Amino acid sequence: MITDDSLARLAIAWEACQLAESARAAVTVEGDPLARAQEVLRAAERYAATVHAFTSRPHGGPAAPMSWRLPEAPEEAAEDLDDWVRRHADGEDPGPAPISGQL
Repeated sequence: MITDDSLARLAIAWEACQLAESARAAVTVEGDPLARAQEVLRAAERYAATVHAFTSRPHGGPAAPMSWRLPEAPEEAAEDLDDWVRRHADGEDPGPAPISGQL
């Protein structure tokens, strides 16, 4: 069973991944640099809002899930993040389930 705390951490990881992918896409000489910068900023704002929703909750209380943006299936999102972490591990072995194994 995935707890509220796990869902909040999954939402944070998801937004961090989206921010990283937006920044990676901005490392190019093609396209409109202003549009890419705006997407990176939007992704950063979503990440910051998700972290804020998690960290500003009452002690022990649930985070505000309305501020989270997760795919409909949290387990699939966690598996997608596992794949992402393994692809970007820079030679380190993050294990078979670096995200989903912590939920």
